[in-house]
Amino acid sequence: MPRSAPPPPPPPAGGMPQYGGTTLCIYYAGERFPVTKDRFIIGRGKQSSDLTIKDPNVSRQHAMIEFLNGQYYIVDMGSTNGVEYNGQRVQRKVINEGDVFRVCDHELRFAFQ
Repeated sequence: MPRSAPPPPPPPAGGMPQYGGTTLCIYYAGERFPVTKDRFIIGRGKQSSDLTIKDPNVSRQHAMIEFLNGQYYIVDMGSTNGVEYNGQRVQRKVINEGDVFRVCDHELRFAFQ
């Protein structure tokens, strides 16, 4: 009797959002921050942010990394000073490998690992 192949492993329950089998990471101030949920908040507020930037020019909830329909987006959450990509202010943009965004004077680099 022929043997059948074992069933594929189940998808991870409640795991990190993934894109092409990799995890999105943010590099900021010499540290690596894996994006570990569908809505990852960047801001000044310690209690309300997943990545905290200590700067009075950064809003409490400045920007959000959102995983939607298989892609990551950066979304300005109505901040006063905005989010910049290549010197242009953006409201919402797909994140690609190697993208660099600015939140006030702070550079955020994105990589899939």
